[in-house]
Amino acid sequence: MSVRSVPGWAQACSSAFVPLRVRSAAQSFRASLNQHILSPDVSLTRVASGASEVYRSDQIIRENPRDDLLISLHRSGSGSVSQHGRQVKLVAGRATMYDASAPYVLSFPGRISEVVLQVPRRCLPMSRNAFADLTARPLPDGGPLRALTALATSAEADAAPGPLENAALADALMSLLRATLSSSSAVQPPQIDSELLVTAARQYIDEHLADPLLSPGRVADHHHISLRLLQKLFTRVGDSPVSYIRRRRLEHSRNLLLHGATVGQAATAVGFNDVDTFTRAFKRLYHELPSRVRPTGVHYRGELSYS
Repeated sequence: MSVRSVPGWAQACSSAFVPLRVRSAAQSFRASLNQHILSPDVSLTRVASGASEVYRSDQIIRENPRDDLLISLHRSGSGSVSQHGRQVKLVAGRATMYDASAPYVLSFPGRISEVVLQVPRRCLPMSRNAFADLTARPLPDGGPLRALTALATSAEADAAPGPLENAALADALMSLLRATLSSSSAVQPPQIDSELLVTAARQYIDEHLADPLLSPGRVADHHHISLRLLQKLFTRVGDSPVSYIRRRRLEHSRNLLLHGATVGQAATAVGFNDVDTFTRAFKRLYHELPSRVRPTGVHYRGELSYS
């Protein structure tokens, strides 16, 4: 498949891989994509494109959740993959992995070619945290990776074989991928920036106060860390995830009340399903009933930005 426009390329990539968006600064954009579906779980795609930036954002993920892992086997040109606060440079012969369940950006300043192996996360016996540690890093250059690259490159260049050959090829690729990732697991990730992670967790909480299901566990999962580590990081700054969520909910509910919201509106807007529970929590923090809070004169119109 060949395309000559950025919108066409976005559609082609979204159909072949996962829903995403494409930006390009090139005056004359040209790209091609050739995909081989080897099994219900495994596909190989040959990609060639001009200068572009491909990204999958939080909003796209919410609208189109996927758990695919994509392994880029870079053949020519240069670029980068950014995910989980890291960036890996792509050059000919280098490989990296990125995860469709978290935001990522692929940047290519000029023409490139690569082969992309795509598999669902469930096919690899690794934890979510392990995947987060391995994405946007160079996969180690060793025997398993060289064999994987050679097999993937030769397979995508050949005419499509029959179903039995496709299944055998998919099994071989998966075995080599597991061996490659197993050798990667010995690489120690960099030290966690505790302050940065707490700041990111607080921002996530502030953006999701209206969600009744918001919990420390959800916050930990979103940032690909354990609940125990999240609690430990908050303890270092004299707080806890539970206390922070409850405090911020009540602070924002008070702002809503000051802007004319009813008690029921304020409770619902900050994730409380039960007004009585909200009232008791509010009184414990502010030593007064929410119904006693008097508006400041600015009328509540159904929403209030969190600050």
